[in-house]
Amino acid sequence: MQHTATHWGILGALLLAVGQPIGAHAQEAPAATTTGAISLKPPQLVGGGGDMGIVRAIQQRVSYPPSALRRGIQGQCLVRFVVAPDGAVRGVKVMRGVEAAIDSAVVQAVRKLPRLEPATQFGKPVACAETAPALFTISNPRRPKKMAPAADSTQLYSAVTTMPFYRGQSGFGRIAQDLAAEYLRLKTEQDCALPNFGTGVLVTIGPSGGLYDVQLPPNDEQGYDAMVAAYGDAVAQREGSEFSAACVAILERAAHNLPRLVPAQLDGKRVAMRVQLTLPGTRPN
Repeated sequence: MQHTATHWGILGALLLAVGQPIGAHAQEAPAATTTGAISLKPPQLVGGGGDMGIVRAIQQRVSYPPSALRRGIQGQCLVRFVVAPDGAVRGVKVMRGVEAAIDSAVVQAVRKLPRLEPATQFGKPVACAETAPALFTISNPRRPKKMAPAADSTQLYSAVTTMPFYRGQSGFGRIAQDLAAEYLRLKTEQDCALPNFGTGVLVTIGPSGGLYDVQLPPNDEQGYDAMVAAYGDAVAQREGSEFSAACVAILERAAHNLPRLVPAQLDGKRVAMRVQLTLPGTRPN
């Protein structure tokens, strides 16, 4: 692309967790971060609340589908939506789904959001796209004592029956924190400092529990073109620098250095799972 890439915000992970297949409830999500430039003020709820306000508003509108609970289906749904210059939420779509009921629950929850305060850049309201990784997990109080041989290790699964465990915990917040810390320990180039915003990265958790194949999420070219067609110049532009290939290579090394996880399982067999992590960042003052 010759033009400047549009703003794609990475909201903090939305976490839906239950202890039993009855009484699903939303738990507090980790601190949210948004990709953005210093001149860009991200969208938020009317009255404030920042990214976490939007995450909480989605949490209040989504529930764990009973059909998925009965089958023990867990996973991470990646949803993307546009906040228009008038604050309306539009263009909700699943970028990577789990299964139909879970994907639909997330989409419907985002569509029920109230009109927001739009993003502004250089004082002008602009269209801004946001991404929310929504994690659906059923609490597993004990790690499995035995694991069957791995299923086809070349296939990446998004719907599983046992989520990965990292340092005795399910969920990906601690992995993201440790990955960022190890990245900062390894990096030598000034340009590879963590940006002033949260950064989404894709990683694979292999059937042996190792992390590998770290990549930046692909640009949604069609989504960008649709925003330009709808809103013309009133589209948020990213001013911050992207991770270079050298920085991504450091992230890959950092991932290799982290402790192994207890891998995801599908019907008792270890499987590889592709997930998005939101690396913590510092917001500009």
